Amino acid sequence: MKKIKFLVLAIAIYQFSFAQAYDGQIDYNKKVQAAVIAEFKYPEETIEKTLKDKIDRMGLKLKSSKGFLVVYNAVISSISSNAADYAFKIERKSKREKDVMQVSLVMNVSDVNTIADNSSNAKSFLNDLMPSIDALNTDNMINAQYEVLTKAQKKYKNLQEDQQSLEKKIRNLQDDLSKNSREQQDQQNEVKRQQEILDAVKAKKK
Repeated sequence: MKKIKFLVLAIAIYQFSFAQAYDGQIDYNKKVQAAVIAEFKYPEETIEKTLKDKIDRMGLKLKSSKGFLVVYNAVISSISSNAADYAFKIERKSKREKDVMQVSLVMNVSDVNTIADNSSNAKSFLNDLMPSIDALNTDNMINAQYEVLTKAQKKYKNLQEDQQSLEKKIRNLQDDLSKNSREQQDQQNEVKRQQEILDAVKAKKK
């Protein structure tokens, strides 16, 4: 039962981390254009790297252009068999929802927006990014936690070494204290002996 509840919770968190792609609009090439948009509750750099890696695996290269990541005159077969310019924009959804990132996709052929003709495939393309984004985010979290753990372990080791050093100092101080105590006793005896000598000399004067 606990495993089932955990699975349901995991699925709920996973689904909450992104919204299914939908039709929308975005300013591109100095005009408002139709686009498909997906929302992801993940860091911008994680989303961008996932997108770039996916495009790289297709043998294509994204280039930065005025806030967009663009691949020109390319065929992304899962969207269309025809060559087109694909422009992606990754940005924060709003000031209120700082942790939600929007990925917008515009598709043009000879400066004519063709996203409407390929909307379904374009939405699937963006939706399909989710598993890879989640996997990369998990890897990043694991690596970050390894760093935190390594720092904690290093600090713990340093504290252990400090303890050993302090214990050694304490032992040395205890040895010095014992030595001082013995020397005090010896010196007290010496003072007593010298006092007796003085008393004896003074007695002769009488």
